[in-house]
Amino acid sequence: MASVDQAGGLGHHDPATGHYAELVIKGLADRDEATAWKNSLFRCAHYMSRNNIAPVSISVAKIEQDGTGFRLRFRAGDKTYARQRVLEKYGPDRSKWPYDPRRRGAA
Repeated sequence: MASVDQAGGLGHHDPATGHYAELVIKGLADRDEATAWKNSLFRCAHYMSRNNIAPVSISVAKIEQDGTGFRLRFRAGDKTYARQRVLEKYGPDRSKWPYDPRRRGAA
């Protein structure tokens, strides 16, 4: 939610990309710790979306070397915006989508 709050709250994402504010977590000791934080961000966004807390996902999360340690640069993305763009590009027929989150067992 910090990314959303920094951008001005839900719905105040970048109209061109659907992303909220970019944030950086610094001072991570090694790549394993950075990966653990990155995975945690994805789980938290999934939890928030699944439980109708906020329609967000972590759309960008990059681990970067920062001197002797690491940092994690990330942004939340607005799921409503993303769904709208998929519908505009591929249409309402889910079989034509490159990825259908409701389809089970098929790639």
